[in-house]
Amino acid sequence: MDDAIQYFTQNYGNCKVINISLGDSRLAFRDGQKQFRLAAKIDEIAYELQHKNLVFVISAGNLPYEAGSGERLRTDYPNYLINEEARIIEPATSAIALTVGSLSLGSGSLQYTEDAKRNVIARVQGYPSPFTRSGFGVDGMIKPDLVDFGGDLVVDGSRVISNEPGASILTLAKDYAGSMFRAYCGTSFAAPRVANMAAQLFTQFPNATSNLIRALIVNSAILPNEIPSFLRQNKNKDTKQLSKQLQIYGYGQPDLFRAKYSAENYVVLLEDDRQIPVGSFQIYEIPPLPDEYLKTTGDRTLSITLAFDPPTRPTRGDSYLGVVMEFDLFKNLDKENIIQVFVKAKEGTLTEEFTELSKDKLKKKYGSGVCVDLFPGANLRKKGSLQRGQISISSRSVGYGEKPLYLVITCSRKWAKQGEN
Repeated sequence: MDDAIQYFTQNYGNCKVINISLGDSRLAFRDGQKQFRLAAKIDEIAYELQHKNLVFVISAGNLPYEAGSGERLRTDYPNYLINEEARIIEPATSAIALTVGSLSLGSGSLQYTEDAKRNVIARVQGYPSPFTRSGFGVDGMIKPDLVDFGGDLVVDGSRVISNEPGASILTLAKDYAGSMFRAYCGTSFAAPRVANMAAQLFTQFPNATSNLIRALIVNSAILPNEIPSFLRQNKNKDTKQLSKQLQIYGYGQPDLFRAKYSAENYVVLLEDDRQIPVGSFQIYEIPPLPDEYLKTTGDRTLSITLAFDPPTRPTRGDSYLGVVMEFDLFKNLDKENIIQVFVKAKEGTLTEEFTELSKDKLKKKYGSGVCVDLFPGANLRKKGSLQRGQISISSRSVGYGEKPLYLVITCSRKWAKQGEN
């Protein structure tokens, strides 16, 4: 792996995106486990070659099924996807790579459309493919990061068919003498869709860092219109349900147009290649949200995405990442209040404690409403090197149009040496 990547990056100046559609199904991740060897190597290469700005895209892995297991797949779907044996496999646990799970196309058989015996398992576009794998990853980080189309399985009696035209992905045949094309399914076909998107974004933004490309892709991602009922968010915001949703869908399915452009009804603000010293913080001021935004009917979402590439070490039991970053959004506060509290809290510590101390102090002094409640919460978000937090703003929401909002990004040390990063 190392030799191949070194060869291509040294010989091809425009080599930016590396798609890895492979995995070892014998090595499924378990909670509390240390990082796998190949995944750790990919993270090391990404860190060493930061100046090359490489984006790694890895398939989440396919869940194997036994011969004659068609009926069980059909009756247990999709609940079995969050079982321990359905967890992502080596090297999909890589922290700096984009890990991609698979979605059904929502179409049936092209050849046997009238055959009642041939049933597509997922059947609905955007439902998870019956073979996709779920998270979380090392130290509980959100994995897979994204999902995209990888096909569906068809059941004929007890037989499982993975190459049904219509339900599967059309690709080139290995034996082109017999036929130029073939149909097949797997997370291996979902990953290159995201890799293609990364390549198109590098064409659009040739000077972008790999972190900006990763952030744009994740920021563009949304959940499909239809998802299985046991993963849907109810009014009470059931945290277990939302956790399962993240385990299977990650941040959702990316959209190239949303990643490429800023539009009147979809405004994107960018900051790229900003260096924040370990044990310090950076504040960004977002102007008060305009009345047109707050009063227009429909769904309004504020989304913040952060990507960084930290040093990693698979032998560490306390933290795989040597440096952690996190962000918080504040409203109804003056900038000076925030600076004062964060500066005081960070005196004497470079660890992430200063972020928690600062937030607690601000909430105690000015009320808990000053900290905007983004989903997923900071404790889950900050476990990874690619983080997104969102909030839906209703017409009754207060505190967004009067004063500027302040986004605070903190950088803390886990085990990286002081002054090294």
